[in-house]
Amino acid sequence: MSRQCVTSAPILWLTLLFSLPAAGAAEDQTAAAAAPDAQVAAADPVQAIWKHQEIAFYFQSFTTFYSCTSLEAKLERILRELGVHARVKARSADCPYSVARMPRVVMQVISPVEATPEALAERDKNKSVRELAQRVRGKKSEHPLDSLEQFPAQWRRVSLTRGRLDLQPGDCELIDEIQKKVLPKLAVRTVRDDVQCSPNQLTLGQPRLEVDALVEIPKPDAAEDKGT
Repeated sequence: MSRQCVTSAPILWLTLLFSLPAAGAAEDQTAAAAAPDAQVAAADPVQAIWKHQEIAFYFQSFTTFYSCTSLEAKLERILRELGVHARVKARSADCPYSVARMPRVVMQVISPVEATPEALAERDKNKSVRELAQRVRGKKSEHPLDSLEQFPAQWRRVSLTRGRLDLQPGDCELIDEIQKKVLPKLAVRTVRDDVQCSPNQLTLGQPRLEVDALVEIPKPDAAEDKGT
């Protein structure tokens, strides 16, 4: 009997020993299950401020050509989808009578950025200039986009493909230029980059670019007005 008890004790210890990794695996599964919660938390509202800036660049395409008005409308539509207020002006000697071969694009942009200490410091540097301009005009601007106050914003997934943006395979070079020259200056994070433009030939595949953009959370009264 005693011999049988001696042989069963090592078996018990081995059983306990091999059960430990299983407990660790269970903890890993619990952590993995909690991972989506981290993504949800990343989309929680943050405090933001409006940033005013001018973005200018030359646009050249070897396959698709736009009139100045169509290029302006398409860029404004894309920026609006990213939560950005923009006035776009395409300047070219060919406009407005023909397509623009290499227009200079100038964007007056007002976009949300997180209210970090760096962003607040940059805003305050231009505060005196804005106040002086308001005194010259004789009145303070009441436009929400001119406000220095903070407001709630949220990161939102945006897909720059066809659909309501009406993007076509021929817009591949335009999306590529936006990604290189415009998005780095905005509160935008690239999630999926499938923009592969063929040099000097029309791209057959649909360009796909998915980003997370910081957008203003609509005020409740504004949402109700839009619903009505």
